Amino acid sequence: MDKVLFYVDPVSEPCRSVQMFLDATNIPYEAKIINLLTAEHRTDEYKAINPTQTVPAIAHGDLKLFESVAILIYLTDKFSTPDHWYPSDLKKRAKINEYLQWHHMNTRWKGGLLVMLKFVFLPMFLKVEVSEEEQNAAITALKETLDVFEKCFLKDNKFIAGDEISIADLMAIGELIAPDGIGIYAGKNRPKVEAWHNRVKEALGSHYDVAHKTLYELGSTLKSGLSKSIDY
Repeated sequence: MDKVLFYVDPVSEPCRSVQMFLDATNIPYEAKIINLLTAEHRTDEYKAINPTQTVPAIAHGDLKLFESVAILIYLTDKFSTPDHWYPSDLKKRAKINEYLQWHHMNTRWKGGLLVMLKFVFLPMFLKVEVSEEEQNAAITALKETLDVFEKCFLKDNKFIAGDEISIADLMAIGELIAPDGIGIYAGKNRPKVEAWHNRVKEALGSHYDVAHKTLYELGSTLKSGLSKSIDY
């Protein structure tokens, strides 16, 4: 069977989620690095793979696919991965789908991306002035998202969909760990979130650290570039 060609920028949260899955399931793949900061995603060559010019994307045989959730679901089916990742039980699968539908405009946008946008990407990389009010609003949105995440999805479960890790956990952890690079740990004063985070790390083993290596390396640089310390 053809290797999966995986188009990835290790800084991207959805990319890290897909990478953790590929590594944890031993799916044969070849990583193709697409550096967003140098606009490699804007090339005609990459546009032929993904016309929306986002990451991640994959090419597998004659299939070209983008959007991380679509990629993960395809991989679970195509490679017959262990059932817990995307269960055949319809009720368990429905709970995973429920989270994934909620994820994009909540954990994805308010849980990590908005914080990184207001504290890192706009002021540091694009040199756009961001007000303290905007930054505080991003922190508030993160806290509100975590409130819902705990109450409606984690509840008293070990993982989002029950007792075993699934693709829902991979999507969530990729986003919620991102602000940790600037000193905003999602599990702070949230025992349920912290315990869930630790279980995800344990379930993934070294694959967790490999996927987040670039984020860890960027951490000190990002923190030193902050205009002020963050009260979180």
